[in-house]
This record gives sequence, C-alpha cells and structure tokens, in this order.
Amino acid sequence: MARVLIVGGAGLLGQYACEEAHRRALEVVATARGGTPSRPGVSWRELDLRDRDAVRGVVREAAPDVVVNAAALTDVDGCEDHPDEARAVNALAPEALARACRETGARLVHVSTDYVFDGTGPADETTEPNPLGAYGRAKLEGERLVLAADPSALVLRMSGVFGWNRVSAKTNAVTWILKMVEAGQEVRLFRDQRITPTYAKTGAQAAFDLADLRARGVFHVASRDCVSRLEMGEAVVEAFGIPGARLVPVVMGSVALKSRRPPAACLVVKKVEETLKRPMPGFRACLEDMRQTR
Repeated sequence: MARVLIVGGAGLLGQYACEEAHRRALEVVATARGGTPSRPGVSWRELDLRDRDAVRGVVREAAPDVVVNAAALTDVDGCEDHPDEARAVNALAPEALARACRETGARLVHVSTDYVFDGTGPADETTEPNPLGAYGRAKLEGERLVLAADPSALVLRMSGVFGWNRVSAKTNAVTWILKMVEAGQEVRLFRDQRITPTYAKTGAQAAFDLADLRARGVFHVASRDCVSRLEMGEAVVEAFGIPGARLVPVVMGSVALKSRRPPAACLVVKKVEETLKRPMPGFRACLEDMRQTR
C-alpha cells in the first residue's frame, strides 16, 4: 500500500485530502498543529511549520510516496501584520518540504493561491504573477522555492477553497454565508470581487489524479465559473433553499481591509482539464454535492 503524508490534515483541504486518500486505499499520515483530531484511518503527527528541521524530519520519519502540502497561513490581513510568519509558513516551510521530498524520492503536491495575481483579469498558468499583499507575495515565493528545490514538484493554485469543515468551527466562503443566512442575519458580500471558487473535494481529487500522472509544474484547480462574492451568496441561498435571506451588496472600498484584494483573480482551468481529460465542475454543481453530503 502506498503512503501519503498530508501536511495540514486538519485544515479544510487537508480533511478532504485525507478522505480522498482513504478512498484510494492509501496509508495516511497527516500533520496538525496544536492538537490532532480523531479521524479513522489517519495516523497523526504534531508539526509546527515554522520549525524547518521538524518539517524535514516528519518527511524522513513518515517515508511517504506522496506529500500533499495543504497547510498555509491564509489570514490575508493577518499576513500583512505578520509578514515574517507568513513567509516562514507559506514560503520557507514549503521549500523545506520540497528539499526533503527530493532527498527521499517522494512526490510533492504543494497548494498555492489565486492571490499571486493582481486580479486584473482571468489568469492561466502563463500569466505573470503580481501579488498585491504579503499573503500573495509569500505564496508566490513558496511556489518558486518549491520548484527550484524540486523541479518534479506539482504546484496547484486554488481559489476560495470551500466545503464542509468536519474538524473545527472555522468557516469558509460558503459555510460562512450559510451560517449567517440560516441565523437570519444580514450578509454583506462584495459585488466587485470575482473568483473561481475551488471545492475542496475537487481540489483533493485533482491533487491525487495529477500525482498519479506524475504531472509537474503549475496547474490551476478551480470551478469553471468566475463569480462575484455576491453571486456566490445568491447561488448558496438558491442551492440550499433558504427563504428570506438578506444579501447586501457592498464594494471592497467600503470595508477597512489591511491588504488589497485582487478584484478578478479568476483562474483559467483549461490546462488541468486537458491533462485530466475531464471538465472542472461548475460552482452550482459543487454546492449541490455539498447539500447532498451535509
């Protein structure tokens, strides 16, 4: 049985990666920081990504065939306040993983973000990155350090990752909307920021399928739809059949954000579709799958 190490297994994408690996009958070792959850079929390791020696050590100790790095510091404004920590977690730790993978022969799948772009329009894998804030800069540096340390590595850019969090109460773009509207609260959503949301289930499946194909380099993994945050809210309300939802359109300039957000960082997914020989799902189809698996 092949073994996979999932770094950040308690995070949203990491949870789906653990489930997908288990479905594929892989032996699963996963890391978490600050306590490990109880999930069947997963062997847990404590790991602080700021400790690069520990990062390299967990790869050597686990001896995996594949490493999926689903961990990141994703608080965009928090990264602006703590750029050194953002760099340590989002750039230097991935580099340490890449070096360890190259030394041990493991295949690395590293997850990045649409925030490496300035959001002036749709971006494919050949579009020149131009991050607007500390989060995007650290993630871009991470991509480059990973590929320099291990040219056989796979970098997957995702956007607005969403899905069910079965481990913690932390919400994401979709579950936050659901929580608010089901509580009868007003939901303020940007009408001037567009993204291509990534269902965590789609991301996990693509990660393993591309690894099986021994793909390398950068791929965009997201839904096919470029939608505003407001349109996302409308789709969520419709998919889950929630009456009386109060969605309020706002613009990014009306909110005190410490870091600039890309206005239209929509990921073009043609490359991954051609490689996997299947279309990426639409956003509404992903919501329907969530509704059925609630």
